[in-house]
Amino acid sequence: MTSHRLLATFRWLLLILIPGIVYSKFRSRQNGNHFDCGSDEYLSGGLCCKLCNPGEFAWQPCTVPHTRGICERCDPGMFTDAGNGLDSCRACSSCDKNQEMVSNCSATSDRKCQCRIGHFYADPQSPEFCLPCSKCPQGVPVLQECNSRANTVCSSAGTNQGNRLFLLTVLPTLAVPAVFCYCLRR
Repeated sequence: MTSHRLLATFRWLLLILIPGIVYSKFRSRQNGNHFDCGSDEYLSGGLCCKLCNPGEFAWQPCTVPHTRGICERCDPGMFTDAGNGLDSCRACSSCDKNQEMVSNCSATSDRKCQCRIGHFYADPQSPEFCLPCSKCPQGVPVLQECNSRANTVCSSAGTNQGNRLFLLTVLPTLAVPAVFCYCLRR
């Protein structure tokens, strides 16, 4: 009976002690900076590695914590615009048929495009889709010319002149019969 009691006590101790031991090992690994990477580091295989520079990628991550692995320069047509731990560079974007290039892609920046003359961004918050610029109707003044960021803005004065012309020609035509009917009733 004592061996059963001893075995039960041993199991009970294991159930209490093992989670505490595991937790303390985990906490010491975190405090040992294995999981608390700095702002200039990235986590790779449980190690904090120093970031590669813009224009580079992490060809091989570090093998010693808080050191830099092997960083390689981006190939032409590829880029990284910030410090990183990427395993490859990003492909440069291309300009749409209604866009023109403002600046070419380099190892540290993507290609910049804008709408061609005669086009504007449909959504300035998402400059990816260019639409043809509108034209003001004949005789209506342009308040703002179309540019890559905004469509043409036409004056509303042209429509007001049209409304005045309507009032000057149509109202007298309607007023004469109304006055005549009024006079006949008297």
